Amino acid sequence: MTKVYRIIQVGLGVRGLQWAQVIREAENTEVVAFVARNQERLRATAAAIGQPDTPCYADLGLAIKEQEADMLLLVSPPEVHHEQAMLGFAANLHLLAEKPLTEDLDESLDIVRRGAAAGCKIGISMNFRYLPTSQAIRSKLAAGELGEPAYSQFTYLRHRDGRRPDLNKYPLTMEQPMLLEQSIHHLDLMRYCFGAEIEWVEVDTWNPPWSTYENDSCVSVLMAFSNGMHANYLGTWTAGTSRLEFRWRIDGSQGTLVQEQQFKDLRQSGFDRELASTGHLFKPDVEIPESVDLPRADAFVDDSRVLLQRFISSIEGETRFETDGADHIRSLAAIRACIESSEAERRIYLKDYCSRHGIDI
Repeated sequence: MTKVYRIIQVGLGVRGLQWAQVIREAENTEVVAFVARNQERLRATAAAIGQPDTPCYADLGLAIKEQEADMLLLVSPPEVHHEQAMLGFAANLHLLAEKPLTEDLDESLDIVRRGAAAGCKIGISMNFRYLPTSQAIRSKLAAGELGEPAYSQFTYLRHRDGRRPDLNKYPLTMEQPMLLEQSIHHLDLMRYCFGAEIEWVEVDTWNPPWSTYENDSCVSVLMAFSNGMHANYLGTWTAGTSRLEFRWRIDGSQGTLVQEQQFKDLRQSGFDRELASTGHLFKPDVEIPESVDLPRADAFVDDSRVLLQRFISSIEGETRFETDGADHIRSLAAIRACIESSEAERRIYLKDYCSRHGIDI
């Protein structure tokens, strides 16, 4: 008989609604309580998604006390994750949390260590890893289809008006909102797809005059990876146009991969095994690289489905969860090193940075 994992979910905003759908549609999960401060809105939202009978709480501690659960899902601002995680560990609940685990590296380290001491699994929702594009990039690089790693350029230009009613408000005042809320996904993707760790970062951050954010919303990063890859990253939430511009190009000694749109449209060019055997590594120039055939996916839903089931497999001892607390610390450390680099106006080496913070990489 399939075990059903009972989940207390904190937060039912835009991302929380996606999680509620994923949990509701899975055969082995159910939400036993929703938690949020605004009870009127929470109950109305629960009813609107067809779960009017799911208990709603303003107090997480009370929800944990009154409801039997196996897992705590945090879709709440990172500033409260530490307190909420401690409540969960005290009740032996496994923890699945939205990124970043916390904004503060020491707080995140404390969560990881105390979760391990309590025997609780920890997972961070780095769901972009489980998109078909990301899986294909990782697979092709691991198979050596691009040859030796060379360089990569990652561009993400978006106008995210933080005042919009359908968006979270906490990024408006948080430290380095672009880095901690968005770029952490992108640097984590590079770590995952390249199969390599970041060795150093050199960073500049700034805030345009029309920004809705109190702190820097633009990021430029130069970085090097342990496999020899070098990357140039540009990200912003204050683009001058409303249309999202996304492009991720990866070059190797035997070819190139280009993702032309966020979540889809992956193209490959340059690699030809027959030509390579004659010493000619690249195909003749073509204007349009070959499209990589990928399954369709509903971003934030299908990738979250995979993530949730892999987390459950780790709880059951079948596999190690790829985005567990220890792995997430490495991505968060890279982001914190980026912040230090911007403030100090110098290159930061991750080995030195992690050593200063007691992190074993």
